[in-house]
Amino acid sequence: MSTDLAERRAHERSKYVELAGRSGSRYGASNHGRAAIGIVKRWKPRFVADFGCGRNDFITDLRRHGIDGVGVDFAFPEADIKKPMHDTGLVEGVADVVTSFDALEHLLIEDVVPVLTEMKRVARPRAWFCFSICTRPSRITVRGENLHPTVRPLSWWVDVIGRVGVVNATKAGGRYITGKFK
Repeated sequence: MSTDLAERRAHERSKYVELAGRSGSRYGASNHGRAAIGIVKRWKPRFVADFGCGRNDFITDLRRHGIDGVGVDFAFPEADIKKPMHDTGLVEGVADVVTSFDALEHLLIEDVVPVLTEMKRVARPRAWFCFSICTRPSRITVRGENLHPTVRPLSWWVDVIGRVGVVNATKAGGRYITGKFK
């Protein structure tokens, strides 16, 4: 990895650490996956990996429904795994479902494919995925900088997701992209 990419990753992480540490801040606690709980429950997973979990509200909600899982985030102390999404340390093939809600647009464009590849690695064969992806700049800034370095149309995201290896990627439940990994 180039020093430049490592520095840029560190810079991006610093913005979220700052947000997470602000007194009274609820950033990362909006649970963008809340409406997907019904979708995920229908798939009857034993284990869910949520990438970019923020304050981990989605996994906390799934646990209340008897579904085990882990939330991965590099900045928020509430995450079960405090690592970057491209290098989670999770065991290969552990997840029946992989989720990511309004987190992928926060990646540097160079990290999109590595993160999707990591998601596929931790997913069991033909495991489901459910994503929501914001396609506009963030309304929140840190030090005057936008929080969405990869703002692209939904068609771009579906194409990139498809290239990583999915059986299908379609819109479901209004705002979610769902499908299965090959």
